Amino acid sequence: MGKPTGKKKNPGTETPPASPRTTADMRQTKSSKAFDEDTSIFINMSQELKEEGNRLFQRRDHEGAMLKYEKALKLLPRNHIDVAYLRTNMAACYMQMGLGEYPRAINECNLALEAVPKYSKALLKRARCYEALNRLDLAFRDVSNVLSMEPNNMMGFGDFGEC
Repeated sequence: MGKPTGKKKNPGTETPPASPRTTADMRQTKSSKAFDEDTSIFINMSQELKEEGNRLFQRRDHEGAMLKYEKALKLLPRNHIDVAYLRTNMAACYMQMGLGEYPRAINECNLALEAVPKYSKALLKRARCYEALNRLDLAFRDVSNVLSMEPNNMMGFGDFGEC
């Protein structure tokens, strides 16, 4: 009784114990999925704030619009494309506030271009600011960059005379 029978277990039927790496990988996968879901929620919230900001901008409430855009920015990952759109919208708000705010508008365009370096809308807004501040060399550089990327782009060039 109690003696081993001598039967050998079939090695193919044993389940190996979970290795710490496998468990860690599973945790990482769950955490990544949760991160993605959270990020998606924040992006959607940001989108709603951007739309509210756009409505305020259309009503000429530029300060209110900027507050919505700033809140929207805080919800986005740094490298998200909407960062460039929001920064450019903020630049437009500063431009509507008058010539004294153009340096801030230029700064917002610079931040937009950090997120998306070839964003023509940000380049054109910055060019308009430079032109208004009589920095024609910098305005010309931005317009030239847009035309080199998009030779058929004639949007926004009406204010620059013959280009």
